[in-house]
Formats: sequence, C-alpha cells, structure tokens
Amino acid sequence: MSTPVNVLVMIHGMTLDPEPRSAFSQYQELWDGLLKEAPNLSDVFPQGFIGVEWGQELPTPSQPPLEQLRDDQKLTRAQNFLNERISYDKVVRDSHPNNISLSIFGDVPLLSPLIRSLVVGLRESAVIHGFSDVIYYCSADGETRVRKAVYGQVLKQLDSCLDESDVRIHLIGQSLGVTLTHDFLYGLFAPHHSPGFCKQLDEDDPDKERFQKWRDKAQTGELKVGSLTSTASQLPLFMMRKQKLVNLLAANKLLDTSSIGINNGDGIKWKIFYDVDDLLGFCTRRLYNSPDAIMELQVDSGDNPDHAHNGYWTNKKVIAEIAKLLLENA
Repeated sequence: MSTPVNVLVMIHGMTLDPEPRSAFSQYQELWDGLLKEAPNLSDVFPQGFIGVEWGQELPTPSQPPLEQLRDDQKLTRAQNFLNERISYDKVVRDSHPNNISLSIFGDVPLLSPLIRSLVVGLRESAVIHGFSDVIYYCSADGETRVRKAVYGQVLKQLDSCLDESDVRIHLIGQSLGVTLTHDFLYGLFAPHHSPGFCKQLDEDDPDKERFQKWRDKAQTGELKVGSLTSTASQLPLFMMRKQKLVNLLAANKLLDTSSIGINNGDGIKWKIFYDVDDLLGFCTRRLYNSPDAIMELQVDSGDNPDHAHNGYWTNKKVIAEIAKLLLENA
C-alpha cells in the first residue's frame, strides 16, 4: 500500500487594496499559525504549501509596461483608473459645468452624512476594488484568464507528484478563492464531464495536458480530496452564473458534493467559516446533499465588514479548526 502524498494549496480572493501586497505574506501567516497549533503538520506537508497569486499587479520599484503584465494582472490598473474617474471624492471636485453635485450635508438629518460616508467607502473599496474581480471572473474572458493563472500555478507545482498513486489535495480558499477551489475540484472530479478549462486552452498548451492527467488520476482514485476549507464563501452567488444550477435550485434540489470529490460517510471533509458582519461571505453548507461531510462554523473575524472579510486566516478558532481538518484527513 502506497504512502499518501499530501499537497496543500492556498488561494486568495478578491483584492480590496488599490496597491495589493503579495498574498504570500497572508499564506505564510496562516501556515505559521497552523504549525503553531499542530507542529506535526510539517511532517504531513514536508514541502509546505502551494500559494497562488492572481488578479493583482504587485508593487515594484519601477512600474513595468502594460504589455508585460498577464491579462488578469491588468485588473489592478483598470480598477485604479476606474476609481480615479468615478469615485465620489474625485467627482465632487470636478469643476466642469456639466458636473452637478450636492453638498454632503444637503437638506438631510445630521446623521445622514455619516451614513453616506460609510456607504461611499464600502461601495468604492468593496465594489470597485473587490466585487469587480467577481464580475471579471463571471465573464468568459475573465474566467479563462483567471483559471489559466490559478490552475496553471497549481498544476506546475503538482508535476513532481504525477508518478504517485495516492495523492491527497487539501485546498484552502478565501472569498472568491472559495469559488476557484470549487471550480478546480469540479473540473477534476465531476463524472461524465468535459472540463471547460481544457476547452478554453490551445491544443499545445502544457496546462491542458497536465489538467487532463490529473483528471484521469481523480477518476481512477489516485487523486483524492484530502480536505476543503472555505472562508467568506461566495458560492451561493456564483450558482446563478450557470443555468443548470439555476434550474436545480428552482426545483428545490441540493447540489451533489460527489461532483467535487466529497462523499457522505468519509467524515468531515469540508469546513466553511462565516462571520455575520462580513457582507461578502455567505453560509453555504445547507445547499449541498452531504451534511455529514460538511461542517459550517460561525466565527467572529472582525468588528466591521472590512475586517470581518479579511480576518479569518488570523482567527484562532479558524486556525485550530483548519489544523484539525488537515490532520484528520491526511
């Protein structure tokens, strides 16, 4: 009987910062927290983790020409330019005679400017710099480019495991990264399925062959889902992008977890974390047909929507629960 090879993958979500920092600092912080909670995880994952960067241009001493960026990295400049042109602060300072705005106080109660300021701040950070990532991924162009960036990084790192007969992949996704982990698993494990990712690639693209090899291993049981961790899940929203899923939900039917490699009876394989203060994270467990395989936990990851959305991976309860999940499924 072969010794299991465990692989840990971390995928970040939407980026709210106009000057993104590398996600690897966030990944490393989580990994350090997991090792502090369960030091023997270093034996389970001797190579550490596979971290993925997508959809953001990281700061550099000299800004590279636009044509040197991957298409998904251009999101950062596009969002920043969009914000420069349409943010409320910039609009009210525009002296053009065709630009007509009200005073922030206007003819409204005193508290209203405070509420308005909060609404404007949320709209311009969460929507322009964050939710536009979601809109991009929902488009055919964006989906192809984001998957190419994300899947390509993971598949390349998995090359060293291709000859192994018992590989267990453990995925941790945050925010939009939850959807990316879900889509990645669906492409590998869904039976009688022709993966959209392979259709999106050129015939000579090495990632097409890589993905097909791993799908073959998933279908024969040589690749298994070790565990899945989701924080700030947006899966309920993304279910509306496919008519097949709309039809399923409209008929009051649940989604089948076996299509992502998770089966009832195998213990807890999937943990989902949410905070009610997080405007961009949703409960997800009750949409699936394997309640015994999924645990959903409410946590307090922050005291305001921004902190709540970004605070899961430093939350002690979240770290302890992820460590337990990894150990139990390795």
